[in-house]
Amino acid sequence: MATKKEKDARRKSLRPHPARDKIIDAMRSYGQPISPSQLSGITGATLGSTAYHVRTLVAAGLLELADEARVRGAVEHFYALVPGDEEQTQLVDPIHTLLGLCGALTVPGRDGGYPRPSVVDDEARAELDEILQALQTKVQQIVVASTARAPDS
Repeated sequence: MATKKEKDARRKSLRPHPARDKIIDAMRSYGQPISPSQLSGITGATLGSTAYHVRTLVAAGLLELADEARVRGAVEHFYALVPGDEEQTQLVDPIHTLLGLCGALTVPGRDGGYPRPSVVDDEARAELDEILQALQTKVQQIVVASTARAPDS
């Protein structure tokens, strides 16, 4: 069993990965323990790839084994998000992602020089957090409506 310090180090070493982001998002949406098999069906990834990313998230201390069940002679494992602060399970800084989406990772250089990295101070972070909250609500509404219109597969 890894110590909290080891898990924190592993968490910090995790690089952003779309598969892990989808797994975390699906688990947040579902709100209950879920198996890699079920996650692979949701995310569209292979079972092997999904199981690998789940093990990586467990090792980093973001997920934990919540339950086991016998399925056709095998043991199926069900995982849950580790309870705690929402930001602990945030793999990617949403502010950085927003900057990337909006083409604001760099700003024009002084006097027409080379671009320089943008700096987000506490005041800017608070303003961007407000924008993200409003945007998140609107995006979720649009996606829920779109999903409701889609035929069941």
